[in-house]
Amino acid sequence: MKKNKKFPLKDSPLHTAGQSLDESIHDLAFDGLAIFLILIILFLFLLFEILYLAFPSIIVKWLNQTFPPQINPITIIIPLLSLIGIIYCVCRLIIIVKRIKSFKLGRDGERIVGEIFDNLREQGFVVFHDIVAKNFNIDHVILTPQGIFTVETKTRSKNPKDEITFKDDNIIAGNINLGNKIIMQAESQSKWLRSILKESTGKNYPVMPVIVFPDWFVKQMPENLKKRIWISNPKMLPYLINKEPKRIYKSDMHLAAFHISRYIRMYN
Repeated sequence: MKKNKKFPLKDSPLHTAGQSLDESIHDLAFDGLAIFLILIILFLFLLFEILYLAFPSIIVKWLNQTFPPQINPITIIIPLLSLIGIIYCVCRLIIIVKRIKSFKLGRDGERIVGEIFDNLREQGFVVFHDIVAKNFNIDHVILTPQGIFTVETKTRSKNPKDEITFKDDNIIAGNINLGNKIIMQAESQSKWLRSILKESTGKNYPVMPVIVFPDWFVKQMPENLKKRIWISNPKMLPYLINKEPKRIYKSDMHLAAFHISRYIRMYN
């Protein structure tokens, strides 16, 4: 008799660094690229049918008659629509390829930063990657006795002498003013995690938003901004954390880690 088989895994696995971006790259490559490539092939086939099969017969009739033959409108409309379709699909492909390249850069940056943060486990810290909420995701979360840190990774190309500086609470990357949108995004993520932990544990945890720029030199932050958020090179973040006073008991830190892992397994 056949026995009822059960799925052997009780829980979903935790996410790896850059997993959401990796899934987005997969979707773009297999859905976006594939669809538009197939459409281009179909449009080329229609164009071939008209240009190489219908047009030569029309030209022959034209040469053999005093008056030109009546041209079927389809022989004009179909090639025209096919050309428009090909141009549209090529433009879409260019956009998709650019997005894939951007996602790959972001994914690789998150993975590199994740490798740096994974080493913090040796100090007894707890590290999570890629926590997905409704309309956003948190790249990394680090739980330490000094507090909980939500980390947003921003991987950007740079010239050798470019630095991260600050002006009027705006982030300046080289000569580009990134504004304060990234700061607001990171602050929203930390507020969301704080509310999730409050709802699930009943405790108010200190959650600090952090933005890291891999491979960038980050100049000293203004004091008024530093009270709200940390902006740093990811390799400097462990040093900054260890300078802070302890704010959480280890038991409370592991309680928060349990509830975060449960959220990820249930909803991600």
